[in-house]
Amino acid sequence: MIHADLFIHNASVRTLDHHNTKADCLAVLDGKILAVGRKDDLAALAGPETHVLDLGGRTVLPGFIDAHEHLSWFAENLLKLDLSADRVKSLDQLKTIVAEEAKKLGPGEWVRGNCYDDTKMSDGRRLTRDDLDAVAPDNPVIVVHISGHWAVVNSKALELGNLDDNSTDPEGGGLGREPGTGRLNGLLLEMAMFNFAFENMAVTPTVVPTFPKDVLMGSIKDACAFLNSAGITGVGDALCAPSHVSAYLQMARENQLTLRVNMMISHIFLTHLEKAGLYGGWGDAWTRAGGIKLILDGAISGKTAAMKNGYANDPNDHGILLIEDQAFLDDLVLRIHKMGYQVCAHANGDMAIDMALDAIERAMVAAPRPDPRHRIEHCTMINDDILKRMARLGIVALPFASYVWQHAEKLKPYYGEQAHRMFAHKSFLDAGIIPAAATDHPVGLHSPLMGVQCMVTRRTPNGDVIGPQERLSVEEAFRVYTNYAAHASCEGHIKGALTPGRLADMAVLNEDPWETDPDRISQIKVDMTIVNGDVVYDAG
Repeated sequence: MIHADLFIHNASVRTLDHHNTKADCLAVLDGKILAVGRKDDLAALAGPETHVLDLGGRTVLPGFIDAHEHLSWFAENLLKLDLSADRVKSLDQLKTIVAEEAKKLGPGEWVRGNCYDDTKMSDGRRLTRDDLDAVAPDNPVIVVHISGHWAVVNSKALELGNLDDNSTDPEGGGLGREPGTGRLNGLLLEMAMFNFAFENMAVTPTVVPTFPKDVLMGSIKDACAFLNSAGITGVGDALCAPSHVSAYLQMARENQLTLRVNMMISHIFLTHLEKAGLYGGWGDAWTRAGGIKLILDGAISGKTAAMKNGYANDPNDHGILLIEDQAFLDDLVLRIHKMGYQVCAHANGDMAIDMALDAIERAMVAAPRPDPRHRIEHCTMINDDILKRMARLGIVALPFASYVWQHAEKLKPYYGEQAHRMFAHKSFLDAGIIPAAATDHPVGLHSPLMGVQCMVTRRTPNGDVIGPQERLSVEEAFRVYTNYAAHASCEGHIKGALTPGRLADMAVLNEDPWETDPDRISQIKVDMTIVNGDVVYDAG
């Protein structure tokens, strides 16, 4: 008689299979679902060595998958100053935190801050190099914006980066300057920041040093534990450098990972993959490399997305294209397509989305292959023509899950009436396009339950509703975080639902979201997270 390793009973199991089957019992063997059904029918699977969990009627769902996250970036952020809006309300507070950090460090050591949000601070102006010089004159300082698409550095950092008032803007980026004088104000936009500080996007060695591998691995472990506590069992790390890939693979070999990682490798390393003959989809259920990430434009929250008609509060501002040459983009996408990888094209604005679709369609015509399942990451500013093209090409959309909550104060001022059609989960589904869960964390809020609440209600913190026509049902919203997220990485056959043969990845909630006021879904507690049949988080 086969006995399960784990036997869960007295539960409300929502399998999220094609029939939305419910059960009260579930058995796991060797990290996979063995059986789902009624306890009376499955009781014999519980043997003397079986770990038996009585859940007291709590709800069990497939583990949440954040298909577009930045686990490696988040892990690095845990090693930096947290300047997020819930901690920092003014520039004086920010400067105090930077000054205190500089005092702890020796002269010349880097002060690194992250998650600064200028629109949520009381000063009404943006941080400058002079602000940072005043409190840390002897240390290079970099403060990265919450969007992850621009940063502010001080004079010492500019000096180390060989940047001065005579420096020119890099392709796909910009150097901020004071009006009138042209003096650098410390602002690094898009590629100017990526080249300066982001190994996974820099075309040359970064000015800001990278963390040692053992330090990074330790922080990844902490980051995984944090995400596990939210019911997350898998992520798509949406911008991996070789150092991140190496860390993930070593951690998987040493059984240190507590969630599964779909690694999207930065396009700047495509040549290395081509030379090594590493075609798309290599890896296993723990660490997989299925996509190549390329960034076409800027950020919604950073007001750098590439917009055909400009911004509502500045029609002459069309954002930033990091890749301006369509012929270059066409060639890059064709190479990715021929290598068997998914194209994972970051495109927020309609200008960038159209460029991505043009390149993808040309690649698919030039080198047909079945179901390449290319992706538009974020895919924010859509229209009917974009929806029709995406549906015809079988492209997956990855819209932000909870931006209507997190960035409500920016949406109407920046985007006017277009705000009602942003993060268009319902429009995608109605057009036959699969939308997968994407928080962009740490840029976005990490909680899947907050993401579900936003998709169901479209309500902002002050009670406004943005785009009510884009609301989803509770079931559909959870499918975005399970079935559809698994589909986005071509892994729907092994995860995303609680059915026999699939991976035993689960989230246990203390309430049933289907029976909860939609406006408090985010308040539901995750009591337990199970990955590969092992309890990796227990709230006790």
